[in-house]
Amino acid sequence: MFTDMVGYSALSQQNESRALAVLDEQRALLRAVFAEHGGREIEAVGDGFFVEFPSALSAARCAVAIQQRLAERNGSATSETPIRVRIGLHVGDVVARGDRVHGDVVNIAARIEPLAPAGGICVSEDVARQIQNKIDLPLVRLGKGELKNIQLPVSICRLVPPGEHARPPLLERVAFTLRRRRVRQAAAVGILLLVVASAGAWLWQWAARCVVWPTAV
Repeated sequence: MFTDMVGYSALSQQNESRALAVLDEQRALLRAVFAEHGGREIEAVGDGFFVEFPSALSAARCAVAIQQRLAERNGSATSETPIRVRIGLHVGDVVARGDRVHGDVVNIAARIEPLAPAGGICVSEDVARQIQNKIDLPLVRLGKGELKNIQLPVSICRLVPPGEHARPPLLERVAFTLRRRRVRQAAAVGILLLVVASAGAWLWQWAARCVVWPTAV
């Protein structure tokens, strides 16, 4: 499981102290739910989590519980700032090294998470097959996602949390296509900025070598 808190960067720019308080609340809530479902926190990076579970079913149930708790929290009269989280799930074998785990399954789960809507859960086809007859919630098939640095396209499904109605299949697929496009554009912008920064650093070093600075006599 990979999670990401929606809108945290924008909130930090508006009110940093409020953003940190909301982040602490989000972390406490999610960690409590992880523990209830046998999740093992591998890493917490910024406002997101990377968590390992003993089965696809326990991970899916945990994801649903997280969205339920957040919906209840956001609907209370005392919550000033809503907390919305995206969740991505994939299942497969991993290589354990110390407290960390590695493998394609990790990379795929990390790429699936940004494709989920705010407050939503996206899972791979492999997860969907393992949970479809064991969890009483709709699974909407969205299509294949071309994930960054993943050679083969991965079929993506959306697990619809309780209280949320699935849209008609065509609308679900259109919304998924738009999210996938935004993720690609964001990745392309990130690569461009990295290239520009690298080129700028190289030009600065080159100029520093070429310029002959005058010496005082």
